[in-house]
Amino acid sequence: MQIRSATAEDVAAITAIYNQAVTDTTASFDLEPKSLEQRMAWFTGHGPRHPVIVAEVSGQVVGWGSLSPYSERPAYDATVEISIYIDSSWHRRGIGAALGEQLIASARKIGLHAIIARICTENEASLRMTRNLGFADAGVLHAVGFKFGRWLDVAQLELLLP
Repeated sequence: MQIRSATAEDVAAITAIYNQAVTDTTASFDLEPKSLEQRMAWFTGHGPRHPVIVAEVSGQVVGWGSLSPYSERPAYDATVEISIYIDSSWHRRGIGAALGEQLIASARKIGLHAIIARICTENEASLRMTRNLGFADAGVLHAVGFKFGRWLDVAQLELLLP
């Protein structure tokens, strides 16, 4: 497996992987799949301070991760939100953890201070992975999302960088 910076050529694969999560899981709270154009706009909105990376196996993008602004308010400038999505046929192979480790290392190099993760409490594998990466629980928001006909809770986790 190779982890590298994402390119515009990867956006189709990133979109497909993300849309799996949108339509099939509570990993994303989007309700409708994103178009390639929407994801390209998202991708171009990221830059050196907010990297997007991919995991590739035999030339195939099997997962991706990003650091995104936590808020547009300037006091949050050194805080980012982490996102990691893996193609469903590649789950539980350590790809998410490898992407997370790379994103944390990037955040340190960039000089960021805090990384926030928001994860549906049903997503036990992602919660376990995120905690294993060193994130600490920072609370649960109850019944803040409605998807698949039910209210969902969101765990918030944080990692403060030295």
